[in-house]
Amino acid sequence: MYRNFIALACAGVLAACASGSGSNPINDLDPDDTTLIDEGTVPDETPTGDGDGDANTVFGSDLNNDRLTANEMSFDEDTGELVLNNMPFDGDDNIYQRDATISDNFGSSTFDVYRNAAGPASYFAVFRVSDSGYSQVGTAGTESYVSFGYGGAAAQRLSGTGALPDDQQTYVFTGEYAAVRTVIDPDNGSVMQYVSGTATLRVDTEDFDDTGVVGGFIADRSFFDANGVQITDLDGVGDFITLTDTDINFDNWTITSADATVFTDSGTTVGASGTWDGLFAGPNGEEIAGVVVVEGTGPIGIDPDTGNYIEVDVRETGGFIATR
Repeated sequence: MYRNFIALACAGVLAACASGSGSNPINDLDPDDTTLIDEGTVPDETPTGDGDGDANTVFGSDLNNDRLTANEMSFDEDTGELVLNNMPFDGDDNIYQRDATISDNFGSSTFDVYRNAAGPASYFAVFRVSDSGYSQVGTAGTESYVSFGYGGAAAQRLSGTGALPDDQQTYVFTGEYAAVRTVIDPDNGSVMQYVSGTATLRVDTEDFDDTGVVGGFIADRSFFDANGVQITDLDGVGDFITLTDTDINFDNWTITSADATVFTDSGTTVGASGTWDGLFAGPNGEEIAGVVVVEGTGPIGIDPDTGNYIEVDVRETGGFIATR
């Protein structure tokens, strides 16, 4: 019943937005609330995948998600500004600035939280440069659409070829994960949350014979609201994201996209699902930087009447950096 209510509520808002004066619903803002937009149909010219063919970057658009339109990410260490290109209504210069209050209270995470500096839409992002400077990762989402809206995810190799020193060995990489989570709330519209967690990946460069294999999981996930306050009702949700085993491209040390699945109830229940991919970084493959995107139903709190988790439609757009 809860999910049916969500579908009806979203359908009503979509219909209201589509009835505006403009012929293209992507530009029809709600006249009473400019934070709600119907994203309509993505234009045909929207870049997909790695637009410049650069094997040093993987984007969320590589995961066959046409709403993850960001196709460039850069960070200026001198100004502390993050630039995320190709997401609409985030300001003419695509500049994102660090939110010091939330970043400094983002649990134990060393990821920073960013917001777009201008534009009619409100975008939220998480970003981190690795301690070594070999890689960086960032993801973004918005609460300004009646559905999940646009967003982006990027993992970049900044140094080295990513090649591991021994191609006949098994490795374990561990590190941090962070995400933005777009929640379709039937009472409040789209709202944003943040997620922190840990990443573990296992790599075998000997088997499979020609491609090797890499896979792992995201665990220890903690949830925070848009103000950075931890959602303690979700502390016991006990879910994790599996990163299905996949191939390694030894020519450029990138990782082939594969399934990502959220499991709850100690691994007995399947939740949201999606895709992950990444790349190796550093002169000796010291790091893996990757992105994870899952969509589906997920918990947002506890129903006081039943004590059960309230589950709604969510999209979690995350990234990780793990070292060996």
